[in-house]
Amino acid sequence: MATTLHPFPIGQLIWPAAAIMLVGFLLSLWFTRRAGLSLAVAAVKSGLFLVYFGFVFDGTYTFFDDWNYLRFGEQLLQNGVGVFNLMHNYDYVRSTVKSANLFYYVYNASAIVVFGQGYFAPVAANILLTFIAAGVLAKAARLGLGMSRRTSIGLFVFLALSPSVLAWSTVANLKDILVATGTAGVVYAVALVEGGRTKRAVVIAVICGLVLAVTRFYVPLMLGAAFGITVLCSRHGRRNPWMWLAAIVALAVVVHGLGHGSIGGALHEFRSRVGNPLTGVVRFIATPIPFHTQPNYAFLNLPQLFFWVMLPFQFYGMVAAWRRRKMTARFMVIYFLMMTLLYGMFPTLQGPRHRVQIEGLIVVFQFIGVLALMRNRFRRKRRYLIVTPRPVHTDETMHHEPYPAA
Repeated sequence: MATTLHPFPIGQLIWPAAAIMLVGFLLSLWFTRRAGLSLAVAAVKSGLFLVYFGFVFDGTYTFFDDWNYLRFGEQLLQNGVGVFNLMHNYDYVRSTVKSANLFYYVYNASAIVVFGQGYFAPVAANILLTFIAAGVLAKAARLGLGMSRRTSIGLFVFLALSPSVLAWSTVANLKDILVATGTAGVVYAVALVEGGRTKRAVVIAVICGLVLAVTRFYVPLMLGAAFGITVLCSRHGRRNPWMWLAAIVALAVVVHGLGHGSIGGALHEFRSRVGNPLTGVVRFIATPIPFHTQPNYAFLNLPQLFFWVMLPFQFYGMVAAWRRRKMTARFMVIYFLMMTLLYGMFPTLQGPRHRVQIEGLIVVFQFIGVLALMRNRFRRKRRYLIVTPRPVHTDETMHHEPYPAA
């Protein structure tokens, strides 16, 4: 924004901050069953929201798209359009916003109704989504990756308080947090399928797929393709006809909902914009360089530094996840690689904003990598310390220590 803005009055922020605190606490408590921990996570996220919009916000860390979402959201609100009556007003919304990716405009309208008039309203809604995304991924890790309850609680906190997630969800009004939450829901659906809860998985996958289809249309297509590849890579999946049926139905629903024209047009546009995937993948993964960002991306300096430090853990975690031979783990790795390659092929899609939608998977890989390294070191230490005692004659005195010196 060219015009300098000012922080919002604290009185205007009390309600959304309180909602983040209360609803975030309840969501965290539902996932963790730890009151103190849930309160701490909710307090951090609510406090950051209040401090940023009450004292820091001046429009520097905003973009063009976010104001566009808010402007059309206000216009849709004036005509009585919201999330719950979108189906009845679909044609009107599409003609107004002139895009098939229309859900986030309506999302902005509903956020204004709930939290008040201002840029902070959809941001507050996005912060609440991060609690859901963290909890859903933690449950998916417990079901599909075999994590213990205590470890999955640690993953929830690691996800909810990840610097990148905190930065993007607290500062910018962008749809990527919504896409990331929908993606987390699909990962949870795959974990349910792996656990034999197919009916619940189908319901969750269809809901998430439909929302994603009208938010960023190609994401459910990539998710469907990743699921199909995962079925091929999974011995259990190849032998289960229901998994094949679920993959085919999901893809058919999305293709029918989008229409052949929109997909074909998008593919034609993509082919005309393809760049060098080798350099593109590196740029997509590493962008931006910490403390060398553009002014409106400067809020990413510290989170990106943490991200760079965690890169070795992320890659190690991907390898460790794949070696578990779990369907959910392999789905996450395959989808991450597919999206990385997709964005690496198109120079205009390689900014850090597009990485936000897979940020949840990245943080899960970081967490798995840290755990795997710690456990490997502990096992090596145990092998070093535990020795087999050699036979001792009765007339021989043991003069050495039973364990090697540290």
